[in-house]
Amino acid sequence: MRLVVFGASGATGRHVVSLAAKDGWSVRAVVRSEAQRSTLTGADEPILGDPTEPADVARVMGGADAVAVCLGISRRTRSPFAPLVSPADLTSRSVATIVQAMQREGVRRIVYVSAFGAGDSWPRIPWWGRAFLRLSQVRHSMLDHTRSERLLAGSGLEWTALRPMLLDDAPSALPAQEMRPGDSLLSKVSRESLARRVVAVLGEPLTHGRAVALVAGKAHMSATTTSHA
Repeated sequence: MRLVVFGASGATGRHVVSLAAKDGWSVRAVVRSEAQRSTLTGADEPILGDPTEPADVARVMGGADAVAVCLGISRRTRSPFAPLVSPADLTSRSVATIVQAMQREGVRRIVYVSAFGAGDSWPRIPWWGRAFLRLSQVRHSMLDHTRSERLLAGSGLEWTALRPMLLDDAPSALPAQEMRPGDSLLSKVSRESLARRVVAVLGEPLTHGRAVALVAGKAHMSATTTSHA
């Protein structure tokens, strides 16, 4: 089974590549520079390409069974107030291009890393959180994730959008879990945990057509296993 990962060199994408490879996927990892390609581990095919360019995306889509999109708008630093260093519509332009290529090639499954606050989860953020996001550069990400989710919803594909809460770099052997009533909106989700959930839901039909809010995994949870036979 072949998985195409866009944003494979990012903080989450790198985990998706390595974990998917361990789970039995043949991974085609798309990166935007030679330096990024040279540092990837776990990818069977590290490929240079721009996710907004139709020719580049078409070139990597042939023969794929599923797609994971781990792209995000970049800022100069991780400060929420740092200026953007990528276009404010990077993710939605990429998703539009990826969806078109999938439709042409007959690839059905796509998992998209979004964020809590996108789409209909925006009203669930407390007023003070919404005020902070509106004042920060993070607002661009929320708007673009919302646009991307709308594109997926109208695509006719078997899509899942994962909406993690606050992200951090702490290692974790657990997948992030779906938010339940009473879970904290300040829960920090490890990027490694998020990547485990991305790989797990690739084979979960119950998540098709859903945007799933995620919180940190609990110790009593067992990781979902997926067969790629």
